[in-house]
Amino acid sequence: MVKSVRVGKRLFIAIVFSFSVGTASAQWNNDYADNKQQAKFSVGVCGNLDFGSNAITSDFAYSFYRGNYLDSALKKQVSSNLKTNNRIGFNFSYGLYAVLYNDTIRKKRVFNFFAALKQRNYFNASFTADDFNLGFYGNAMYAGKTATISPLNITSLSYYQAEIGFVCTNFGGGAQFGGGISFLAGKNYTNFNSTNATLYTDTYGQYLQLNTNSQAWISDTSKGYQKRINGIGASLDVYFKAPYKVGHKKGEISISVSDIGFIWWNSRSISYQKDSSYNYYGIYINSVSSLENTTFHSLSKDSLQNKYLPFSKGGFYGPIPTTLKIVSNTELSPKFHLQAGYWNVFNANDIGYIYLQADKYFRHGWCTSLQVGYGDYTTINGALIIAKEFKHCKAALAVNRLQGFILPSMFGGAGAYANFVYYFGKK
Repeated sequence: MVKSVRVGKRLFIAIVFSFSVGTASAQWNNDYADNKQQAKFSVGVCGNLDFGSNAITSDFAYSFYRGNYLDSALKKQVSSNLKTNNRIGFNFSYGLYAVLYNDTIRKKRVFNFFAALKQRNYFNASFTADDFNLGFYGNAMYAGKTATISPLNITSLSYYQAEIGFVCTNFGGGAQFGGGISFLAGKNYTNFNSTNATLYTDTYGQYLQLNTNSQAWISDTSKGYQKRINGIGASLDVYFKAPYKVGHKKGEISISVSDIGFIWWNSRSISYQKDSSYNYYGIYINSVSSLENTTFHSLSKDSLQNKYLPFSKGGFYGPIPTTLKIVSNTELSPKFHLQAGYWNVFNANDIGYIYLQADKYFRHGWCTSLQVGYGDYTTINGALIIAKEFKHCKAALAVNRLQGFILPSMFGGAGAYANFVYYFGKK
């Protein structure tokens, strides 16, 4: 009799987590559209690191990242959060930018011109409760049952971005519009999508039956791929802002769509597509002394790959995460503003995010903001932002996913954002 086959946590790790780092929310940089600074030009640096999940807790994620032992208490934290649609997202980006403030003859600023260089890394996934249980508990609990693997989608992406653009800062009574175009240099890309997949475990552990309809697209992974550019592409940003009044209260509403684009991955890229059913009965060995005569040679990597994961090589287009963001900012008083916003990151397993943010302005250029929201990769979310404007520079620091810091055994999330800009030729 063949021993019961266990699908251990390595399966889940390999499918869900071990792809290279790679949404939170890319967005238009407000410094590009700044028309209040009396300066010739500015140079800024920014960075964003963000992790969020509606199922994976901060404690579990930290232990997994450190390679610590994942005990039953940690796994139970996640199991109690599992839903029909479980999400996880990670975003790491950093870069620098420059803005040229251009005045007209009448000394009314009309155009800003900007350029930016960034590195962007994304990872996101949506998975079922059974995917997690198979990965971290094994398939013994499914004896005589069928585990639902799909819908399962995993995306990992890393690329460089070089962007140039403009903003008309005084268009039609205080409105603004602008746009940017980017050249993209792709480092790596992985996308796995399973629309219909199940795993049946025989009651007595005699066999497994896997039914799958899955596709995968993977950028070049040949020797030295991490040190070279494996894809090229382009993207577009568009931006619009207009003033409004609610009673005697002034406000502004802005709409931006960032990173509308694709990357063409080179001809050494790999595509998989499979719609089949497999039965696995284990390996039969008649005697220990005849190991040399068994068919281990038929289980080589190439033969297994050709049988179960036949692939084709060739270039393909891969989308990048695209962000739609709508924000209204109402001036309740000169020292207190209220923001309401919505954003959605497409091509990133994001469900959309709505939020309210209160901005309190203090003396000497200080500003503190508190944001509460719902959606994205988490459920509830909180963020704290502190900003300070000096004579020749401005700095901002934000801590996101406060719920994941305060209650790490219940919520999943941790994030931080930093921005620093220096103004040259300041009057």
